[in-house]
Amino acid sequence: MAARITLPVMEDKRPVRNRTRRRHRPLVLLSVIAITIYGLYAFGFFTSFTTASPPSHHEPILASDPPAVTNAAQHVVPAVARELVPLEAHIISKCPDTRDCLRELLLPAMIRIYEKVNFTLTYIGTPTENDGVECKHGPGECMGNIIELCAHQLYPDPKIWLGFTMCLTKDYRAIPQRELVEDCALEHAVDFEKLNECATRDDGAFVGYQDELYGPLKQPDILRARWRGMERLPNRAIG
Repeated sequence: MAARITLPVMEDKRPVRNRTRRRHRPLVLLSVIAITIYGLYAFGFFTSFTTASPPSHHEPILASDPPAVTNAAQHVVPAVARELVPLEAHIISKCPDTRDCLRELLLPAMIRIYEKVNFTLTYIGTPTENDGVECKHGPGECMGNIIELCAHQLYPDPKIWLGFTMCLTKDYRAIPQRELVEDCALEHAVDFEKLNECATRDDGAFVGYQDELYGPLKQPDILRARWRGMERLPNRAIG
């Protein structure tokens, strides 16, 4: 009896494998098409974005602006480049003419031009042989001069030291009484203790604020350059 021939197992399963491959072919084809379309879309999108991007309008504006600014700036002088005009007044503290000068001339002018000038007050006195100073209205006036110079040194802002000086000058007959100095210092935010320290240092320019002064009054070295000899000015400048 002839032997029965059977097919191998592999032969039995081969048709199933072929059917599976055929079943997945549409999916593979769709995947390839999708990837191709996506690639073309992406490439076309970025290409169109790059080529269609409008040129920047900032560069032409920046290129045209500087000449206009430059032409306008040619007629403008920066504030830092402008030099302050020196303005100096020679006064003495216990003098009615000083009061009138400050009140009627200097103060109205400074309100209008204080940002354009370098304003200083110079006090008139006569140097002595013992390195002191004689003042027109006596030692009390020298003392008042020193007080006002100290205020200028401690508070460079003209609104402070000039206001303080004006306050003293309104009652010039009472200079250098302590009560007057304290009131004016309080009114114009001047530190009375610092003012007193400035006026009394450098080997006894003045020992405290007193109503009576004894002996010649010597000015501090730091203020020495601010004095002027009385003989250098006409008599009408002296109160």
